[in-house]
Amino acid sequence: MTVPDFAYAPMQWRTVEAFRAHLRKHNPNVVPWAQGIVLHHTASPVPSTWKGLESIESLARFYRFHHKWSAGPHLFICAGSPNPANDGIFQLTPLNMVGVHARECNSTTWGIEVVGNYSSQPWSDATTSLVIGAVHELMSWKGITPNRQTLLYHRECVPSTACPGQAIVDRFDWVLDGVQWRMRRA
Repeated sequence: MTVPDFAYAPMQWRTVEAFRAHLRKHNPNVVPWAQGIVLHHTASPVPSTWKGLESIESLARFYRFHHKWSAGPHLFICAGSPNPANDGIFQLTPLNMVGVHARECNSTTWGIEVVGNYSSQPWSDATTSLVIGAVHELMSWKGITPNRQTLLYHRECVPSTACPGQAIVDRFDWVLDGVQWRMRRA
């Protein structure tokens, strides 16, 4: 089987503010297909093994050569890695391109992977803040109203998966509330 071309443009933003500044440089009309976001977790790597852009490159190879995908999820979010310089918001697949992350939801949503296995442990406060901030910035930039039709978790697109972990599913409305609160304040 031939290995497909792979949509890959690694970037890192250490803060939500830096991510916002990046988005403001671009016209949201370059993403006509994006209507929402699907949240995932990586299961592996986890924050204690996360190496920033080195991990992004490893994940790109995994998606391309193991899965034979043409793209991957758009963003990865990590807080609490051994090296604080490796924390932040990371891009794998360019935000203006359709990614591969949730089967039938791929063509209309950005995929955001939260680094860690959240089957029983919820996100840390720092992770939650980065996730809510990144989701808010993408939705605000694109003009998407945050609600339960535009912010999904992976299981809603692929019911057979455990992603993004029960600890996140149990607190999902809290995440949505945080994004909606930021939208009202903007």
